[in-house]
Amino acid sequence: MKKIAALLLALIMCVMPFAVNADGEALPLSHEWAEVSMGETHAAAIQPVGLGYAWGYNYNGAIGNGVTSSTNTTVPYNFAENLRAVTVNRKTTLSIDNNDVLRICGEIWFGSGGETGMPIPYVYSTPIEFAQDVRHAAMGYNHIIYVKNDGTVWVYGENDYGQLGDGTTNNSYTPKQVTSLSNVVYVAAGNNLSAAVKSDGTLWMWGLNTYGQVGNNSTTDRKTPVQVLTNVFSVSVMGDHVLALKNDGSVWAWGRNDYGQLGKGSTSVQRTPVQVMTGAAQVSAGYYHSAVLKTDGTLWFAGRSYRGCFGNGTPGSYSAANSTFTQTAGSYAAVKCGLDATIAVAATGQLYTAGYNGYGQLGTGSTAQSVPAFTPIDVWVFGGEDPQEPLIGDVDVNGKVEFADVSLYASYLLNLVTLTEQGLINADANQDGTLNSLDTAAIYRIALSNVK
Repeated sequence: MKKIAALLLALIMCVMPFAVNADGEALPLSHEWAEVSMGETHAAAIQPVGLGYAWGYNYNGAIGNGVTSSTNTTVPYNFAENLRAVTVNRKTTLSIDNNDVLRICGEIWFGSGGETGMPIPYVYSTPIEFAQDVRHAAMGYNHIIYVKNDGTVWVYGENDYGQLGDGTTNNSYTPKQVTSLSNVVYVAAGNNLSAAVKSDGTLWMWGLNTYGQVGNNSTTDRKTPVQVLTNVFSVSVMGDHVLALKNDGSVWAWGRNDYGQLGKGSTSVQRTPVQVMTGAAQVSAGYYHSAVLKTDGTLWFAGRSYRGCFGNGTPGSYSAANSTFTQTAGSYAAVKCGLDATIAVAATGQLYTAGYNGYGQLGTGSTAQSVPAFTPIDVWVFGGEDPQEPLIGDVDVNGKVEFADVSLYASYLLNLVTLTEQGLINADANQDGTLNSLDTAAIYRIALSNVK
C-alpha cells in the first residue's frame, strides 16, 4: 500500500507545477492578471499575487521550467513567484520581482554577462539574475534595455543599427549606460529599435530606421536618442512600427505600414508620428498588427489579421491589410500583441488568446495552427469553477472536484481501478480527447482552486 501511495504522489507531483512552489506548498490563486506579454513564439502573464506563468516554444528554456529540449509547453507553467513585471520576445523572458531584481531565462544568443557576470552557457532554463534596482525593462530583437530606479537607462546586446544608443555600432556584452538620457520612467524595444519616455513626457527613439520608425522624418539609422514626441504616457514597439499613447488619450503611430498596422487609413510608410485614435487607455504594437484598448473597455485592431489574431472569429489572410481600426466584440482590461498572436484580459479578469498557435503560444493546450476567436485559457490555471455538463475533473462523479479525484484518476492511470463511463468523460480535464498524465495536473488544479 505504501508503494502505491508513493507512486500516486510521484505521478501527481511530476505534473502539477501550476499551483505549488518548489517545496510543494500550495500557492495563492487569483482570477485576475496584473500583466500579460505575447512574443514571437511564447507568452507570459503575472497574477496580482506575483505568480508568473509562461507557455509556448521552449527549445531554449524561455518557459523557465528547467527544460531546454525542443518542446512546446502548451499550457501556462508557473515559472516564478513574487513578480511585478514580465516581458517576452523571440526566445527570451524577462521578469522583475518585487525587490526590483531583473531576471532572464531562455537564450541570450547575443552574448552573456549582465551585471552579475552570468556564466556560459548562455541558455538558461530557469530565471537567473541579470540586474538589480530595475524599474522597467524591455526585450528587443537582439538587445535588452532597462531603466533603473534612479532614471538611468542601460542597454546590452548587439548594436548593428545603433540600437544601444551610444553613438556607435559596437556590440556590448556587459550592460552600459546610455549617458545622454536621464529621468526615464519607461522603455520599449523592437526590431533593432529602442524607445524611452522621460518623466517630463518626452519620447526619445533610436536605432534601425528603414521605415522611418525612429519618427524623426528620416530613414537613416539613429545611433543616439532623438526626441520625437511630448506629453507621452507610454510607447509600444515590437517589430518596425511604433504606437505612442499620450496623456490626453490620443494614439500616435509611425514606421512600417505595409499591412495597415498604423491604422491611418492607408498602407504608406509614416516617418513622423501621426494621430490615429482618441480615447485610448492602452496601446500594443505587434510585429504586423496593432491593438488599442479604449477607456470604455472596447478593443480595436489594425494591420494583418493572419491566423485570426484580431480575435473576432475571422482567420484572416497572410497578405490582407486592414488599414483602419476595427472593433472586436467584448469588454477588456489589457491587451498585448505578438507575431500574429494576441493575449487579452477581459473586464471580468479572464485571460484570452487568439491567432497563430504553431508553438502552443496561445496556451490552449494544443498547437492548432489557427485560433481565430478569443479563447479563455484560465482553465489551465484555475480549472472550471462553474458547474458544467460534464463536470470537468469530477472523476468519482459525486458532483464536486476534490483531491480524491486526483488520487482516483492517478490510480486509473496505474491500472489499479476502473472508472465509470461518466467518470472517464469527466477525467478528460484538458479536453484534448485523450486520457493521460496531463489530465492529472489539470484535475489537481481544479481541486486546489475549490479549497476554501
